[in-house]
Amino acid sequence: MGRLGKCIIAAVAAIALMFGGMNAANAQANRVDNAYGNMNRHGELVMWDHTRTHTYTGPISLSVYDMPSGHLRLGLRNMKVRGGPQFTESLQWNGKGIQEWGGILKGTKFAFQGRMKACRGWFCDTSWGGYVTY
Repeated sequence: MGRLGKCIIAAVAAIALMFGGMNAANAQANRVDNAYGNMNRHGELVMWDHTRTHTYTGPISLSVYDMPSGHLRLGLRNMKVRGGPQFTESLQWNGKGIQEWGGILKGTKFAFQGRMKACRGWFCDTSWGGYVTY
């Protein structure tokens, strides 16, 4: 193999390493945490103060694996502002699954707030859980 062939192979390898390194950096930028909480059975708003900081500009997704009785509605609160007002739309889960809030800026401090469908009776499940990617 000539000198030109070796240079081409070295250049291709360097480019492959560079793109591989970028993908590894992007994969490390996304954080995944377990998110969970307890609702009240009357369907009233519940606010959690566990604050996370978004690690990249893009969506925040929540994959719900534990549903309360009825549906689950969650939104994101802005935790950089006192009182933490909601700054996203509320998303509704009628069953297990994944949804996302789009266009969230890197560095945004957020926490969840939400409600479940009101439930009467002794056997209401008020807990929810999922994996949040941010």
